[in-house]
This record gives sequence, C-alpha cells and structure tokens, in this order.
Amino acid sequence: MAMGPGSAGEFSLTLAEDDEDLAAQLESSSLSKAALERDDSTGTDVVAAAKADYRRLLEVLYANGHFDTDISIAINGQEATSVSPFEDFAAIPSIDVSVSAGPPFTFGQTDITPVAPGTEIPDEFVVGGPARSSTIRSTVAAGLRGWRDAGHPRAALAGQDLRARHPDRELDVELELEPGPKLRFGDLIVTGTQRMDPRRVRKIAALPTGEVFSPKQLQDAQRRLVDTGVFRSAVLRESEENNPDGTVDVTVEVQEEKLRRIGGGAEYGTSDGVSLSAYWFHRNLLGGGERLRFDAELSRQLEGSEALEYSLGVLFRRPATPRARTDLVLSAVASREDNDDFREDQITAEMLFDRTFTDALSVASGLRFTATETDFKPGIRNFVTLGVPVRVTYDVRDFETNAKSGYFVETELFPFYGTEDAESGLRFELDTRYYLSFGERQNLTFAVRGQLGAVFGAGSGEVPESFLFLSGGSGTVRGQPYESLGIQTQFGTLGGTEFAAASLELRYELQNDLGVVGFFDVGYVGDEDQSDSHSGAGLGVRYNTPIGPLRFDIGLPVAGETNDGVQLYFGIGQAF
Repeated sequence: MAMGPGSAGEFSLTLAEDDEDLAAQLESSSLSKAALERDDSTGTDVVAAAKADYRRLLEVLYANGHFDTDISIAINGQEATSVSPFEDFAAIPSIDVSVSAGPPFTFGQTDITPVAPGTEIPDEFVVGGPARSSTIRSTVAAGLRGWRDAGHPRAALAGQDLRARHPDRELDVELELEPGPKLRFGDLIVTGTQRMDPRRVRKIAALPTGEVFSPKQLQDAQRRLVDTGVFRSAVLRESEENNPDGTVDVTVEVQEEKLRRIGGGAEYGTSDGVSLSAYWFHRNLLGGGERLRFDAELSRQLEGSEALEYSLGVLFRRPATPRARTDLVLSAVASREDNDDFREDQITAEMLFDRTFTDALSVASGLRFTATETDFKPGIRNFVTLGVPVRVTYDVRDFETNAKSGYFVETELFPFYGTEDAESGLRFELDTRYYLSFGERQNLTFAVRGQLGAVFGAGSGEVPESFLFLSGGSGTVRGQPYESLGIQTQFGTLGGTEFAAASLELRYELQNDLGVVGFFDVGYVGDEDQSDSHSGAGLGVRYNTPIGPLRFDIGLPVAGETNDGVQLYFGIGQAF
C-alpha cells in the first residue's frame, strides 16, 4: 500500500500456519500497518510502530492460546529490533511481518482462590480448555466482580503463576485474589453541580448509607441521576481510603445539561392527515431537578372533515418526591378532536406519583379529572369524570425508538366516577410488544404488537369519545383510513367499548442506515350490540438517524368495508 508524502511503503504479513482467522486478527491489530495507512505518517512513525508490534502481535497470539511463537518484523529487510528509532528514511519504509504461531496450548492446572459464594467462573477456564489469555483475564474479572458484589470493593489480584509446559502444550494457571474488607456505604460526596442543589442530588441518587457496599446500587444511583435529564453524565466512584467505622464514601461527579431545549416534529398520513408538533422544556426549573414542559400539536385530516384539531399541554415533573425513586407528575391538556361525526373539546388534569421499582418496572397512580363537551352534530353532551388511574409499565427493550430485542408491556386501569351526562365505569387498556432479531449483524428483526381495550359500565354517548375505541391509521391498522372502524349509531361512527388490534412486522436493515419493512395489521371494534373488523398490509422504508429512524410506509386494505385505497404514512421512529 502506497502511503506517506512523496514516498511508498508496503506492508505484508505471513503466517506459517493455515489459519485465516488468526492471520486477519494479527493484521488488523498491527500498529505498523495502521501507520502506513495514515497519510501523515513519517518514516520515524512507521519504525516506532513496527517496534511496538512485537508486543502487540504477541498479545494476539496469547489471546488465541499460542505460547510457543516466533515473530519477525523486517523494516526494508532489516529486523526492527536492530533499526535505530532515529534513523532518517528518504522514503516511507516497507514492513514485512513473519509469524510462526506454534501449536495452540490447552489449560493444564486451573485454580483461582479464594472466590466469593455464587461467583460464576467462565466455563472456558477448565482443564483441557483452550488456553487463551482472554479467558484468564475474564476469569480474574469474574472473581473480582464476585467479591465486589459481596461487599468487598477493595478486591484485587494478589498474585498469578502462569507456567507453560511446552512438551505437553499445556498452560498451568494459578490465580490468587485478595478480597479486602467488607465495607458499607458511607457519605455521598457531590461535585460538579452548577444550578443543582447537592442535597437534591443525594436524595435522587438514594445511595443507601449504612448498607453493605454493592456495585448494583452504584449503577442504580447513576441511572436515577441521568434519568432526570438534568445531567449529561454522572460518574460514581468509591473513595480510595476506608473510614474507621467500616464504611467507604462515594464521590459522584456530575456534568449538567443545558437548561432549556426546544424541538418539533411532523407526521403525514393519507387519511390521518398532517400533524405538526412543537415543545419547549426547562430541565431544572427550581434547582431541584424539576422539569417543566410545554407541548403543542396542530393536525388536520385531509379527507372528510378538514377542521383543525389541536392539543396544548403542560407537564411538571419533580423527581424524588415525596421520596426517592418516586416522581411527582402534574399535567394539564386542552384538546379538540373534530371529524364528520362529532367534535369534542376536552380538558384533562392529572396528579400522579410515578414509582420506579426496578430498571424495567414502574407503576404510576393518582387522580385524573376530565371535563368534556361533545357535539354529536346535532346534540351536545357534557361529561365530567374523576378517577384513579393505575398504570403499570414493564420495559426490557434494548432501544426505545428502534428495538431489536426484548419486550414491552403497559397496562392501565382507570375506574372513574361520572357526573353531568357521564356514567361511572372502568376503562382498561393493554399494549404489548415483542422483538426478536436474527443474523450476524442482527439486521433481520421480527416485531409483533398486540393491543386490547375495554370500557365497562358505560357505552357510546355515556362517556367522552376519547374514552372509547376506534381503529384505522398508523397507530392501529395501516392501509385503512384513520379511525374509520367504529360503532354505527344515530350520530354516525362512534367509538366502541371493545377493542383489539395486532401488528406484525419484518424489518431488514440494508447497508448505509437504510432498511425495508413488510407489515400486516388487523383491528376489531365492538360493543354489546355490534362488532366489526378490518385489516391492512404493506411495505415501508426506514432510514436511521440520531433521533430514530425516518419512517415511510405504503399500506393497502386487505379486508373490511372501511377501505379507501392506498394509504401513505411518514414519521419519525418505528411504527411500534
């Protein structure tokens, strides 16, 4: 390969053994090869890299279990060890590497002591297993991790004895660990704050002072701090010295994010219409991690009623209120929905306490008030409800906006008391999603979604339409017009008290962030007297961006009487 200013340098690597994988590892790890590939490298740079390659290539060989090796690195035909690092080359030199890996070794004696109860030592660290240095390192790491998990943050490698028995091609390994004392959490020392009150940092982190040291508790505290959105980073480290009372202090170094942010988005659907949204939020309103957010959305259907619809909302969230791992959430939303069959103006106000139990599980509950005026064209009804929503979320997806593995389950029960024209009842909603990927790059993903909903004790015309269910459009059945499937009443098509939907997607990622999707959706809406269903299918294109994939779908009706030809959808993020 010709590199360097006005000069040429070549790199070659020869492996005596017929092992293409090992040869590729050696070549990709070579520092001299990398130096030759850089346009700004000098001859001195290449010589220094070649000298460093002896150790670099030996590490690769040890990692693959080869301990009887021979490495030769020639610079313009001269062994690199005999070339002066200050020699001035008129041209970038060529590098020729010759390697004899020798036969692979296996483990002879294997021993690591002492280990904490419950420590999982790698299965590869066993007599007769491939004697890879990477296995030794992972074994040491597992041993130290076991002691740290048991409350010994000072655990260290006290000694190691590695003996290569060349005639037997075996490597004997003896590892000795020093657990150190068992310690408890001491004080949390906060550094790096600007506007944030350090006392609030301690309350949000909720590090359990006085309890036995646990790396998991450190990770949880870090996640709680980052999840507030106030901090760009939060790094927790235990102090280097123990306290006389058997505790160890922990220092958290935080870096705060910018206080304010503004953004927006847009979505388009053939029958869903055009939707424009914008938001503004403050990350740390009062210095205690309080988040204040305003949202505005304007939309207009392109078929049927072309009236302007809107949603205006404000949300206030305060973490660790009234206690750690619980957020106080106050919100209010004013909205209008307007179509051919009804117009509905609604104000919703909520006070919730959102409790996080684990990394995946959270539960939110509180009070929800709604005041609604629904014009059934003709016929105006006023609905006022007060209830106690309970929402449970369990989320183990790898990524929220573009999941490849894991699953998501969210359900809400909302018992409510109705007055004015509203009846009392119970609303139930369930959303489940599952993802499974295949292939070396995990670029083929199977995704499935199921939705259920029901209202008990009240029906159409007895509660706000927002409490009931319609089907059709990007959130339920693509290929069918937006909210086209419902219950036929004297007022037109209204929501049903029973709802079910399922979506299947097969996503395939091509090169250069481009992907294709095939999908099939089906939906059902019913009540005590009638029910109906419809389905749709189609193809889509995805393009990955830092904020999530851009989505473009083309849907066609498959079954049902609500079809209206080809439907187009455009937005940000996967459909689910």
